[in-house]
Amino acid sequence: MEITKKNFNDELPSIREAIQEASFFAMDCEFTGLASDRLIFPFDTPEEVYLKTIEASPQYIIVQFGLCAFRVEPPAEGDESKAPPRVTYKCYNFYCYPKGRTHVFSCQGESMRFLADNGFDFNKLFREGLSYASEADEQRFRAEVKERQAARAAVLQAAADENSTETDSKPTESDISMIPVPEENQQQVDDTDARISAFLQSEEKELIVGNGNAFQRKLIYQMIEQRYTGKVSTSTVTLEDNQKAIKVERKRTAEAEQAFEQERIAKENEELDSKVGLSLVLQELSKARKLIVGHNMLLDLLYILRQFFKPLPTDYKEFKKLTKEIFPIILDTKYLCTNAEIKVNVNSSVLAHVYDAVRQPPFSIPDVKPALPAHEYNVENGKQHEAGYDAYLTGMCFLGLVSRFEVDLQNPTKDPVLRKYLNRIFILRLADINYIYLNGSEPTHSRDHVFYVTFPETWRSNDLVAKFKPFGSVHLTWMDNTSAFVTLHNRTASSLVLKTIGYHTGFSIYSFAQFSQMKLQHTGVKRGRNSSTGAVATGSSEPGGKSDANGQKKEKEEAKKQKVADNGAKRTADDKKPDDDPAGGGWQTVKRSRTTFKDNDEW
Repeated sequence: MEITKKNFNDELPSIREAIQEASFFAMDCEFTGLASDRLIFPFDTPEEVYLKTIEASPQYIIVQFGLCAFRVEPPAEGDESKAPPRVTYKCYNFYCYPKGRTHVFSCQGESMRFLADNGFDFNKLFREGLSYASEADEQRFRAEVKERQAARAAVLQAAADENSTETDSKPTESDISMIPVPEENQQQVDDTDARISAFLQSEEKELIVGNGNAFQRKLIYQMIEQRYTGKVSTSTVTLEDNQKAIKVERKRTAEAEQAFEQERIAKENEELDSKVGLSLVLQELSKARKLIVGHNMLLDLLYILRQFFKPLPTDYKEFKKLTKEIFPIILDTKYLCTNAEIKVNVNSSVLAHVYDAVRQPPFSIPDVKPALPAHEYNVENGKQHEAGYDAYLTGMCFLGLVSRFEVDLQNPTKDPVLRKYLNRIFILRLADINYIYLNGSEPTHSRDHVFYVTFPETWRSNDLVAKFKPFGSVHLTWMDNTSAFVTLHNRTASSLVLKTIGYHTGFSIYSFAQFSQMKLQHTGVKRGRNSSTGAVATGSSEPGGKSDANGQKKEKEEAKKQKVADNGAKRTADDKKPDDDPAGGGWQTVKRSRTTFKDNDEW
């Protein structure tokens, strides 16, 4: 079901009901931009990935949120058959767009073109997109509404008290905190005064005045309060051009005034719900405390937390704590696909490929029917990259994948196999620890068998393999055209590498510990984009991360000074100055040219 501001308030109760009745959820998002992963090194820690990601994602926002609520129907009473459970779903596709002049967000050209190529309706987004609010903004909105309603209640109470004492005194200028009327606004106030006076002499039921700015309306309200107390009642109305104005009516009775105020409060509360908008759905989802499934969901999760709840903390542990508070049970199907039993039959973890795989034995998908037949998704006529459809497809993949373990869909989070994959968020591009573990610390691995090397641009893989031939087979992870990580399969040979290869002109080799130290030296360096190949620190002289002439000279001089110690030829941090950095003053990350949105394994 497509949800925009036109039908949001009407559908909100049924959406809340669907969330409360669901067994688990699948979600997906479409963004105005993706955080660059070109700053991520294959052997970064999950904490480093998190910090780099939030730094590299300026105010990109979610413009479409897909939520599919799956309900596993309980078996009929007395039914002891082992037939697959019946599953129903209700799927919602929300357009969301920030309202107000203070909301500023970023767009990435490639992402916006990708959405357009996949049929995204930008007119619907801009005209009918739902508003949203962070927790702090919502609290402020509610406080403002409560304050206005309390002020009006005080006025009504004062009027009632005045009537009960049968006093007919009117406030004087000394009783009212008057705003001086600027000369340029005096004519408008006088004209409005004349119109109200004429209105009271006529048979008209109402009069619309003061369709100016907020200050002009304030002056008119002040004049009415001063000169027409007890004669007219006023309220704010919105004209066809969305401009605010004042509606003047003859004074209502106390009973009519109270009834009118109740209607006004109900309307204000409804408008407040519209202003908070999609955030109300995310809050309901958080309150449900049920399993939420996503596919490659790191960015989805980060953007949801930032946009609908709270700013992302710079402390990694605080991020985990915040995530668990809001969404206590998460499963990333991309990470689930790393299971050894599943990998045998799922060759690609691209969402559409996963679905194709789980439709075949040894997997099976139970009977899944739409609870809202008028809003059914059909895989044969798929709407890939519509958030609602992708959420539906993610849920279907989850059902197929867990069939491999014969998971009890009534209680999936209690399955001993599946529990090993809960609250682990998949991370792309990492060589070993490829997930964030929300429940605790991630494991650590020795990197003594990993080496960082720089070399001439003319070198190819065969040159590097030949260089390391004495130490057995290796795995190469290219960073750019002049640097790479080399991982030894034979870990016992690690201690011999630096002793044997050493440091030579045009070729540099560093242990992983030395590389980590060099990263720390560059922590404060401002990063800049280098064409389409990645990100380099400011000061790099050429694309590809090559040193300038002075850097090359210093590097050669340093090579002559290099002494190989008997215990392993370790260079100290002082030996490695920023000026002779093999990457020319900064780090450049590459995975060759990416096809970010089409046929890669990132989505």
